[in-house]
This record gives sequence, C-alpha cells and structure tokens, in this order.
Amino acid sequence: MLNGGKFRKYDLCEACMFYLGAVVVLLAGQAAAGVIAYALGDKIADPAANGVFNTAFMIVLQLISAAFIVVYTRCTKRSFNFSFIGEGETSKAKNPLYYVLPIVAAIVLMAGMFLPTMWYGYFTQYVLRVPPEAGQVDMSRPASVACIVIASVFLAPLCEETIYRGVLFGGLKSGHGVVKAVLLSALAFMLMHMNVSQVVFQFALGVTSAVIMWAGGRLVSCIILHAAANSLALVIELTPLGVALGGCVEWLTQNVVAAVFITLGFALVAAALMFVIVKFGFMRIGEAARAEDNDASGNAAELGQADGEREVLIADMRKKDGRMRYIIAASICGVMLVVNTVAIVLG
Repeated sequence: MLNGGKFRKYDLCEACMFYLGAVVVLLAGQAAAGVIAYALGDKIADPAANGVFNTAFMIVLQLISAAFIVVYTRCTKRSFNFSFIGEGETSKAKNPLYYVLPIVAAIVLMAGMFLPTMWYGYFTQYVLRVPPEAGQVDMSRPASVACIVIASVFLAPLCEETIYRGVLFGGLKSGHGVVKAVLLSALAFMLMHMNVSQVVFQFALGVTSAVIMWAGGRLVSCIILHAAANSLALVIELTPLGVALGGCVEWLTQNVVAAVFITLGFALVAAALMFVIVKFGFMRIGEAARAEDNDASGNAAELGQADGEREVLIADMRKKDGRMRYIIAASICGVMLVVNTVAIVLG
C-alpha cells in the first residue's frame, strides 16, 4: 500500500480483517470444490484423484482470491497498488536487483531447506502415518502440468504475497514490530495451506518472504521469490533432477552421521548466504522505502499524542480487535489442518 492520496496502508485491525476474509473465501472455494467433485462423481472416475480436475481448480481458487482482493479493496474504499513499486508514493523499483536477488534467494532457500523438508517428510510418513502420496497431484498429463504451472508459478505468488506480505505483514508490523510480524505472517501463510506435509517449507518460505519485504520494501521481490521457489520445486519433481536427489537422500538415510553433518552444513551455509543477500542486497536497495515508512510512523505517533487519550484508547481497542481476528483466522486454518491430516491418516 502507498502512503498519501488514495493509497493508504492497512493498520493491524484492517490487515487482520483482510486476512480473515481471505481465509473465509478460501474455505468457501474449497467447499465448492468438494460439492462439484461430488456432483461429477458419475462423470469423472474419482475426481479427488484426477490431476486435471485438481490443478484446474487450483487456478479457480487463485482467481477467487484475486477477485476477493479487488472487491475488498474497493468496498473499503482503498486502491491497491498493483504496480508493487513500494511503500513510498514516489519510490520506484527501478533497481534490477529487486528482480535478480529474489531468484538467488529462492535457490539458496531451496538448497538449505531441501534436506530438512525431506526429513520432515519421513517424520510425517513414519510417525504421523501420513501416506507419502498424500497431497500430491497427478501430473502425468500435459494439461495437469500446464494448470499447475499457471496456478503455482503465476497466480499463487501474486495473490498469496499480496495477502500475506502486501497486507498482513504490514499490519502486523505496525502493531507488533518486525520480528513478531515476520513470524506471525509466516505462521498464517503456513496454516493457510492446510497441508501437514508442507508446514516446514511453507513456514521457511513465509519467513524469508517477510524478511525480504521488510528489508527491500517491494512486494514484487516477494512475488518473484515465491514464483522462483515454486518453479524450482516443479523442476525437481518433473525432471531427472528429482530422481538424482532422491538417490542422494536414500544414501543419506543409510549414513546417519553424514546425514546430520550434511544437513546442518547446507542449512548453515544457506542461512549465511541469505543473511548476506538481505543485509548487503535488499537492505541497501530498500533504504529509501524504510526511511519513508519510518517518517510516516513518526508522524502518526505525533498525531496520536496530539489527539489525546480518546484516540489512544480507540487505537488500543483496534489492536485488540485485530489480534482477535488474527487468532480466529489462524485457528480456523489450524483446525482444518488437523482435520485434513486426520482424514488422510484414517482414510
């Protein structure tokens, strides 16, 4: 969101209301998918396992989210900055690093999180008894691959980053500070997927994206990071690279000591590289946006003091209201995550 004019930021209360609305819309879309799958039961053999049906509905869900973003911002008399040029009204993301660094960060994230994600997958499989194929989509047909590319590489990064970093993170930051905002927005992003097999990587992606949003001040970088990470995941799954990496993991399962040191080594190197990317990349090119954001916060504080105790009380009540909305939305997703997991294990 932009400061001044018709572009205004969401505060904590408004951002959490936006988040809650997005969750309700997502659940309504998933419920509709279930109804449609049931109605098509006689025409499509096992719609739930049909790759084309599932991937096509992923596109529909993302389009529903996009419609929610547009309608909600219009109904609240806001105008979302779909050019994603930053938080300052005159700032522009002309620096090519805004577009290059997210791709590098995605590669680093995938390298550092690949083994922890695999080990967590074994935990869900052998401890929680979640079948290894749970949550996977059949991509044996070209139509399925095309649909999932559209949904996960183009639509999901745009819609999800708009909601969880463009709106929610900014609102949480205004009410809780940067560290809590990073963690809470990543938690919301993780729970939104409602997939127990994805919680480790989705949380890591959420944290990385939120940190980049804070450091660089440009939502476009988060969108590119998300799209690049999803693209790399598809490359691993659909190419011989996945087979090769699977062979490496199989060797590591037979060499516990090597597995521990290699996993920690990759994670530490990735963390160090990510620190360098954020500290000497995004933070430097985002200095202007942070300065504008701090100026706006300082002016808001001065206005709050001048307006007196009544305004302070109202602001405090709005923060409490926002926290409650966040808890409700996150709890809904958490309950659905548990329900989905139990259904998969018992099914």
